[in-house]
Amino acid sequence: MKVLLLATAALAVLASPAFAADMQPWVGKAPPGVHNWSGLYLGAHCGGAWGSTKTTGDVGAFDDSPREVYNLGSGGWTCGGQLGFNMQMGGWFWGTEADFGYLGLKKSIVQRASPKNFVEVKFGAYGVAAARAGVVLDRALIYGKAGVAFANIKNTGGDLENNGTIDTSDLTDLDKTHIGWAAGSGIEYGLSSSWSVKLEYLYMGFGKNSSSNLDHDQFTHSNSVQVIKAGLNWRFGGGPALAMAYE
Repeated sequence: MKVLLLATAALAVLASPAFAADMQPWVGKAPPGVHNWSGLYLGAHCGGAWGSTKTTGDVGAFDDSPREVYNLGSGGWTCGGQLGFNMQMGGWFWGTEADFGYLGLKKSIVQRASPKNFVEVKFGAYGVAAARAGVVLDRALIYGKAGVAFANIKNTGGDLENNGTIDTSDLTDLDKTHIGWAAGSGIEYGLSSSWSVKLEYLYMGFGKNSSSNLDHDQFTHSNSVQVIKAGLNWRFGGGPALAMAYE
């Protein structure tokens, strides 16, 4: 959450009148009819999400079994919003963007035959603070983005008793906000001076995280998420474009 607050503060500074005044010597009016992408914007998005999780239990972690590795592939949906700022420089643009939303992803593996094990992953709220840059083709933007990602992820693993219940002494339950990295690309198209639609691919990687159970057995969890989402943005103060003044 601190990352999202810092990104929002940076956007506010970039959009402030003082910053705009400092930029005046460097910009001038673009030719009439050129679409303007500069300014502060906000929007919403929805799409599909796919999670990939690898949970590894060291020897004895899953009761008396040898080292066990479980791969969980989860599929579901995502919805959320975004807040960003663009600065257009002729045929190029750069900016910052904060994404936030929810990942509806869950996957479980229940083994009732020997070895009797239980593994599960749940993805929840997520956020991304990223830099964004790309090419301006009048009403279209083609861009890439990269930055910091965070997500609430719950990794669970343990041994099952003969009656199918979880052995609490062998249970690991890691439920926390993971910090990682994000990278993606997309295309955005201006419907009017203020409204635009976009299609974006985003990858979020959260590396390896460790946990243990009451018996002090060690587990390792690797999580990542891929998202394809469609969004709608509204830009404040739609008007003439700005471009780099070379004279």
